[in-house]
Amino acid sequence: MNTPKPRIYVVEDNYDIGFVLELFLNEEGFEVKLLPTAKEFKKAVKQELPDLFLLDVMLPDGNGIDLCHQIKKDPRSKRLPILIMSAQENADAAKNCEAEDFIAKPFDLFGLLHKIRQNLPN
Repeated sequence: MNTPKPRIYVVEDNYDIGFVLELFLNEEGFEVKLLPTAKEFKKAVKQELPDLFLLDVMLPDGNGIDLCHQIKKDPRSKRLPILIMSAQENADAAKNCEAEDFIAKPFDLFGLLHKIRQNLPN
């Protein structure tokens, strides 16, 4: 019996980081949708929701903190886990938007994987 892979939306505008995250997480058994802009993110969540959001703070057309607030205000997604990634010290901003965790860039892929598994619903 095939269990569906947990789905993660990775909102990251840096191509190299997005590519590495997508490749690594796919190999670890996740279904990954890479979304490089806030606009693409908004379009994707209208169609279907993931099991977890991995949001970069700095985006070309918005920021991950605002997206986090939007996710938590939407009754369809408010209980879904959010991990915020940033090279800036935004841990407080991540807490203010009710994200489950903050990941400082650069990050260790296996440390990130641990946080993802910790926050995914069973």
